[in-house]
Amino acid sequence: MPRLPYLKREDLEPADREIFDRIEKERGMIHNIFRTMAYAPHLLRKFIEWSTELRFKTALDPNLRELAIMTVGRLTDANYEFTHHWNAARKLGIPAEKLAQIGEFESSPMYDDRERAAMRYAVEATRNVKVSDATFNAVRKLLGNDRTLMELVMLVAGYNLVVRVLVPLEVELEPGVTRS
Repeated sequence: MPRLPYLKREDLEPADREIFDRIEKERGMIHNIFRTMAYAPHLLRKFIEWSTELRFKTALDPNLRELAIMTVGRLTDANYEFTHHWNAARKLGIPAEKLAQIGEFESSPMYDDRERAAMRYAVEATRNVKVSDATFNAVRKLLGNDRTLMELVMLVAGYNLVVRVLVPLEVELEPGVTRS
């Protein structure tokens, strides 16, 4: 049970309703995370802009992006995040068998060195905040440039923010949403 009731468009002040309209237009539906964040519509508005940039307007390989996000979700027991990004990863063509081994990425032959480096970065940043020199240097080298590195750093930091909204507020998956 969510700790805050999910807001509907009509629950918002008239001046704030456009944010739900925008979300629905851009994403096809208003997810429960946004219905929850809408208690602070001014922050939700900025969050949507920022998260859209992070997910859709970077040079970071989309497969690495989803694997890093799912790593954060798995480590923090954020089923909402993990499930939504499982489905996003599947749409990118990442096999379900590979995603099922995300907890064993270090030893699984299904993951390559770039994926392992990005996921290792996500593990260390999520668990410890501090990242070892070895991990940082490996991901920096394998990504090939500092812009893409910074995009990964910001992505992992951003999704650590997301799970710290989802988990404490017990945001639930939308009806009918399951792993594909």
